Amino acid sequence: MMPDPAHVIRASLITRSIKCGKPNCRCANGEGHKSLYLSSYYNGKTQLDSVPKSFQDKVSQCIKDYEDITALLAELSCINLELFRRRESDL
Repeated sequence: MMPDPAHVIRASLITRSIKCGKPNCRCANGEGHKSLYLSSYYNGKTQLDSVPKSFQDKVSQCIKDYEDITALLAELSCINLELFRRRESDL
């Protein structure tokens, strides 16, 4: 079944560890604060958008749906190319 193309996102989820700079914070001597970001590349630029934990599952599904649709299109293209080569398609 094809995912709903209205909810696809071409991006990746990444986790960054950031030190806040406060000298007494636990991150000063160890691992930073972990934050989730959506990394996307459009119009020649990479952009990072913060993803609240409440959106993580929804955003993950949108990324998976994009990958599923892309895979389906690649498969359809291969089938159509083979049909064209057999002259069984009227492109």
